[in-house]
Amino acid sequence: MTDNHRTTGKQQTQSQLVAMLLDSQGVHLNQKQAELLVSFAKSKGRLEPPKNYYNSQHKNQVNDKIRLEKLGFLGVDVPDSGKNSADKQLVFDCIKRVATKPSPDIIVLGLADRDFAGLITVLNALGITVIVFARRQSASQKLINLVGEDNFHDVDELSSLCAGLKAQLENQK
Repeated sequence: MTDNHRTTGKQQTQSQLVAMLLDSQGVHLNQKQAELLVSFAKSKGRLEPPKNYYNSQHKNQVNDKIRLEKLGFLGVDVPDSGKNSADKQLVFDCIKRVATKPSPDIIVLGLADRDFAGLITVLNALGITVIVFARRQSASQKLINLVGEDNFHDVDELSSLCAGLKAQLENQK
């Protein structure tokens, strides 16, 4: 069986389409981490405008939304007090996105919990590479196994992970 969801051994080109979805209810990124995450995604191919899922009922998430919009993120407000409401909207939007053409080759997810295992299983079955940024302590081993160690990163590792990206991005311009 071919392991289609791993990037190891695949040549990355600018022709690859990259989608990025961030669950900011679960993963808080400081300014530098957010900038690095965008740089990382751009290094994988042509980045669509990334989406940030947040709840406007929480002031800290509204502040994050405003800051992320300056980096090109589209804010998706999910002002619902229900459990996992932003997660459900992110999953719905992601499935809807991969059902349209052209479908992304790579999806970068910023998330915090194991609620996304089903989504990742579907994306893997479609042959889409999934790269997850989360907090290692909040991610289930099942989630890590689904994307593989090479495609799972702790958000605190962004600085070291992106150290060599500046030159690569300059060459792509």
